[in-house]
Amino acid sequence: MKILFKYDEDKDIDCLLSKGAGSINQPGSKTKTYLALEAFTSDINDRNKVREFVRRYILDNKIQPETLCISMQNTWDQVGARFEKRAKDIFGVQISDTITGYLTITGRFPYNTKHKFFYVSTNAVNINGTAMHELWHFYTWEKFGEREIVRLGMNKYNDVKEALTILLNLECSDLMTANDYGYPQHQDLRKIIADTWLKTKNIVDTWDAACNAI
Repeated sequence: MKILFKYDEDKDIDCLLSKGAGSINQPGSKTKTYLALEAFTSDINDRNKVREFVRRYILDNKIQPETLCISMQNTWDQVGARFEKRAKDIFGVQISDTITGYLTITGRFPYNTKHKFFYVSTNAVNINGTAMHELWHFYTWEKFGEREIVRLGMNKYNDVKEALTILLNLECSDLMTANDYGYPQHQDLRKIIADTWLKTKNIVDTWDAACNAI
């Protein structure tokens, strides 16, 4: 698996427009950047206006995307191989793809397993933690995704795969600069996952325990 960090203005705009106003885990919750966009223009369907906003935001906040990409790449490269080995050992699957981490000002960081990318913040805080969180979803999909999303449905699958990132705190804390806290609505499920993992060290048993709890 190879992770490459890039800034692509169109990807940034896509993220802001598709996720800035809310997500499956935070429906109707607008990010600060999205609220700033709404204050900038009443026509968010005008992509040129959104592009102007993104450029001004980056300039006004003294964000240097290319410099950040280099820094993030260096930071990730120090831990990436160790993370990949641990994830492979835990999930029993290997990912050989090149996956791109796109920088975004959105304040929300979706991912796409089909097109092999995820988003990270231009704030560059706990970059490894954010990347590992998103990549955990890639491993979860490789192990359980196609079968379990049909069995559980999208919402329940989402709840379990989001809660499963608690394992990062148990198995990869030395590779991150901060813990993975997850969403408030998943805290009980995260505890079940953590307890089961510590008892069994088996990802299938842990997944099943979480599924049985929802």
